[in-house]
Amino acid sequence: MHGGAGIISEGKRPKDDELTLRALPTEEENEVFATSVAQLRFALSMGLGRPFSAWSLERLIDSIIDTKREFGTVGDEGNEGSTLFGGPVLDDEARRELQLRRFRTQAARAARETPYYERLFSKLDVDPLQLGFEDVARVPPTSKEALGEDPDAFVRRTATPCFRTTTTGTTGKPTSVCFSAYEMRTYIALNAIALLFAGYIDEGDIVQISASSRATLGNSCFAGACARVGALVYPIGLIEPTHTLAFLSEKRSTPGKKPRVSYMNTYPSYLGELVEEGLRRGYRPSDFGLERVGVGGELVSEGLKARARRLFGAVEFDEGYGMTETWPLAGQPCSEGHLHYEPTSAMVEVLNPEGGTPASPGEAGTLVVTPFPPYRETTILLRYDTQDVARPVGGALTCELRNLQATTKLLGKLRLAVRHEGGWTFPRDVLEALEGCEEVPLPARYGFWAVPGGVAVEVVARGSGSGARRAIGAHLEEQGVPVRELHLVEHPGALRRPVPLRCDLKEALFAEPSAQHVPTG
Repeated sequence: MHGGAGIISEGKRPKDDELTLRALPTEEENEVFATSVAQLRFALSMGLGRPFSAWSLERLIDSIIDTKREFGTVGDEGNEGSTLFGGPVLDDEARRELQLRRFRTQAARAARETPYYERLFSKLDVDPLQLGFEDVARVPPTSKEALGEDPDAFVRRTATPCFRTTTTGTTGKPTSVCFSAYEMRTYIALNAIALLFAGYIDEGDIVQISASSRATLGNSCFAGACARVGALVYPIGLIEPTHTLAFLSEKRSTPGKKPRVSYMNTYPSYLGELVEEGLRRGYRPSDFGLERVGVGGELVSEGLKARARRLFGAVEFDEGYGMTETWPLAGQPCSEGHLHYEPTSAMVEVLNPEGGTPASPGEAGTLVVTPFPPYRETTILLRYDTQDVARPVGGALTCELRNLQATTKLLGKLRLAVRHEGGWTFPRDVLEALEGCEEVPLPARYGFWAVPGGVAVEVVARGSGSGARRAIGAHLEEQGVPVRELHLVEHPGALRRPVPLRCDLKEALFAEPSAQHVPTG
């Protein structure tokens, strides 16, 4: 009999006191085994596109929290944990193959279960399961207008929607997207894992969400993740900057928490308002306990970050890219200023805005995104044209995320960009110039349009004299903006074509603003 290590032959049976019984697994061994199973289940979901297990996600969160409590960190940069939670490392060929399989799966679901894509694929006379990588381009991009006109036409018939969110509408008519309970639980868990693994938030933090209460998806997922990590989180919305500064500077005595708000999540334009008001009122870094600021929903300029550090001190900024329609795709910034995209969550294409062909490295194009299963199960969007402009990054990358697809930072919305005889001018070009100039109060309120030879720029400035004009004009030229007309105005109401800002989505409080701040010693 083979493999009979546990079989005792006749005549060789040991005495009872010679038997050695193997001890049952210890509690610690059981914990290690359970965590290993959870990691394997998680990896299989990412690799095979199968639904995430709620049990495995919760197990991983508990494991990371326990590890941080014991060792103070999850691991060194670049270790195997980064690979596990950041997705598999794939070369271009393997990424294309994986994404083609996911695209086919999602397209087949869409053609079978959603009215919009059922009509589309019938018209195209295309079998989604037979698509090759080059055939993906035969599926026309889905526009924001199509989603806005009939959002229910994109919801799968077999799905169980429990949450419908509507965008804030700062860049056009609001759109609506539905999510299931499974999706929401998964997003919160994945967000908690990301926060823990990056070391951005832990159970000692006090987190303030200064974002519009209408941003229900982002607020719900972020607040849920913070709570799961163990942080104290409270959303106060977009209220008058005076009130927000008072919340940020207030000393707390909550057991187990830091003495002041340590993390704030907000929009860049609202951060600009806080900086402008805080410096005007005489606040200084010693009045705050902020360590990190998460900024999203708009472009964030280097000038804004530099001026914010004068008020709050040496804070770190967490930037990235995401939007409701393509949730939970996240563009992750690297140390060299690229945005990188994890391949299992979505396909990201960069298309020339005039020809619809793939943009070459260095050429501006709009991001066209297809969210994949197991991340998106309810509202299906194939090749959704975000109208967000970026440039593909080509060549051999040297950054820490070099194995992931990369673009430049966002350049702004296409509808806000200006085409002129010299090429394109994008919102980032103008914003970086203006918010890097002291003569422009934060947030920069501006507009620009095409004129012969370049663009005309209008901006709210601290003054309209020759000194302010020279300084602002010089900053614009340094950023490569071909400014031919420069209009300085005193207040936002005088702007003719203002770029919309999320800070204007303010919510009212009945309380009176706080008294003038008295600077600390």
